[in-house]
Amino acid sequence: MVLLSIIALVIGISLGLIGAGGAIVAVPALVYIGNIEPHLASGYALFMVAVASAIASVQHIRQRRVDVPSVLAFGSTTIISILLVRRFVAPLVPSTVQMICFGAVLLIAAIRMLQASSPPSETAQRPAFLALYGLIIGAISGILGVGGGFLMTPALVLWAGLDMKRAVATSLVLISINSAVGVAADVWAGTPYDWPLVLGFTGLTTLGILAGIILSHRIDGSTLRSGFGWVVLAIGLAVLVREALNSY
Repeated sequence: MVLLSIIALVIGISLGLIGAGGAIVAVPALVYIGNIEPHLASGYALFMVAVASAIASVQHIRQRRVDVPSVLAFGSTTIISILLVRRFVAPLVPSTVQMICFGAVLLIAAIRMLQASSPPSETAQRPAFLALYGLIIGAISGILGVGGGFLMTPALVLWAGLDMKRAVATSLVLISINSAVGVAADVWAGTPYDWPLVLGFTGLTTLGILAGIILSHRIDGSTLRSGFGWVVLAIGLAVLVREALNSY
């Protein structure tokens, strides 16, 4: 429990710094350390991230860092996708398959982020393109139980033409919306949450995200981007290695 509490703080700091990394840290931690079934762990992670990112979003909105067109482009399709997939598809996915897919998607996202230099001008600020990508993110988020920030932040940098700090702010708003929709789908399905556990970890995550926002003002955007990529890469490899060992 002590280790999980520390991880909850780290999750919040990650969200505050890079607008991502909440559920991608929470899900493996709850599964491998807390021994919680993957589908239930993903629901817990969604709730924690929904509350923490919503609180962080308020400050970014006040500072006018959020790119509203990108929120509308992503949100218009992501919400529908994550709701339907989380409600009807995710419960049918075997736990091992879920975690293997989780690790693979993390590796792809990490590689794309580490390779990024400047946003491609031909795709920047194209709402239709972002809306299509939103469908994909929603489906992945629904199955894996993540807010989608580890995919949205790179997309906002690479394809929406945003600098890293604006991408973080915009990503947090989208994460809060996506995660809340995912939790709503679980409630709709009657998924039994351990609310004392979830609310306790959510409080720690919220404290962490406030600390992360303060730290983000003192760290360069390019440093945040590369750090984000390496962290996601490490987690993805760890998940795949663990699942490979479990299969033998």
